[in-house]
Amino acid sequence: NHVFNSVAFSQMLRVANRNSKEETRQSDIQQLKSDLHRSGHDMAKLDNLEGKVMEKLWTSTSTTQEETSPPETTMVFPVQYFSELPKLKAVLRDIESDIEVLLGPTKIVVASKKGRSIGNNVLRNSAICRVPTDDSSDWVQRCNAPRCLTCKHMCKAGDVFIVNDQCLKVPAKFDCKTRNCIYIAQCKLCSQIREADYQVIFEDTYFGQTMQKFHQRVNGHRSCFKFEERNKSALSIHAYEHHGASFSIENYKFAILKECNPRSLNREEFRFIERYRTNCLGLNRCKVER
Repeated sequence: NHVFNSVAFSQMLRVANRNSKEETRQSDIQQLKSDLHRSGHDMAKLDNLEGKVMEKLWTSTSTTQEETSPPETTMVFPVQYFSELPKLKAVLRDIESDIEVLLGPTKIVVASKKGRSIGNNVLRNSAICRVPTDDSSDWVQRCNAPRCLTCKHMCKAGDVFIVNDQCLKVPAKFDCKTRNCIYIAQCKLCSQIREADYQVIFEDTYFGQTMQKFHQRVNGHRSCFKFEERNKSALSIHAYEHHGASFSIENYKFAILKECNPRSLNREEFRFIERYRTNCLGLNRCKVER
């Protein structure tokens, strides 16, 4: 846990040191905190680490200035960021000489923390305003973004994949924008044949993982559905070898199965592959070019 927190602390400190402007520093730190939170960090601990980072930054700045100028007192005023804050800082700079007369060598530091952005408070897409549960019968794993090419491939919560005679139910609450997830892809053409004849065995299922937004990962598979790129994805290899006349990603359906910590992706992907045996009877046994 100490190492886990140390990584977050060092990343915050790096972001703070590379920004000379208070506004951009705070914006970048908030973005980093959001990314770390999605990766499994506790937000309360991240807030605490942010305070330590700012304290270290102020101490470092004060120490550097003490090497080249007489000792001075640092007065830190933590405030919530507001639009007129730059004007307040300008006023404080204008009266530095008066402050020095009254208090001696004194540095006034206004430590601002930005509040939530409007993007964090407003849900832009009505599709994600619903609060689904795992048994939501009407939830479809779609982001419903106007130009999303992945939405049409996504399955509905409660749909069932048949993988090597085992059933796998599609959960709710995920969509095309989900990151750090385990997903399943299955060839619809093979599924239709299997539904007509359960004695037929098809290698039609693939389990994968991604740290990207899911629609970006699907776009990566889509880019391999070209003759010269066909060996770079298990999905395109299967489509080319078994459905040459219908060599298209349109033949696949997708679903997100689980969201997890980035460090757990390899382990969780392996569990699905082993449980449903797609490394023996499935597309996970395909050798792709890197």
